[in-house]
Amino acid sequence: MHVKRFLPPALLVLGGLVSAAGVVGAQEQGEQVRHQLEVETGGGKVRVRLLVENRGDTAIYIPREVAAGDEITGRRFDVREVQGGKAGKPVDYTGMMVKRGALTAQDWQEVAPHTMHMNTIDITPSYAFRKGRQSYEIRYDGPWLADVGQLDAIQHSPATPVKFSFSQ
Repeated sequence: MHVKRFLPPALLVLGGLVSAAGVVGAQEQGEQVRHQLEVETGGGKVRVRLLVENRGDTAIYIPREVAAGDEITGRRFDVREVQGGKAGKPVDYTGMMVKRGALTAQDWQEVAPHTMHMNTIDITPSYAFRKGRQSYEIRYDGPWLADVGQLDAIQHSPATPVKFSFSQ
């Protein structure tokens, strides 16, 4: 199993919603919202753990599909092959595609002030990972809203890209 960790083990044990009070001081103070990715490979699966940290004094809203779902219905992550140490060709999205209208307030999940929210999604069936041991990089644009009453005011706080290896 291959795991890229972004949190100390003590915080990983807490899971779900955890207080960010002790973590904020050690990290950049200028950002209200911070997205982080962790990739775990093993058992023939690629699992993406998404952590959203709300450092602000008011609630924020993140897409419910990645906040609470266990599968995705579109290309939510940018997965690329890594060659020569650099991200290159995008990996084709082969997963479920759901044609739908614009997102509504019900499509966003609240993250309370000064908390973290974590969810894990198996993206193995959603991307065309190549046979054999390959290197990849995953990125996430990090969309969020400050107010679900203003659905056209989406902000972004991209996660730092994560490189990982996967064998199938």
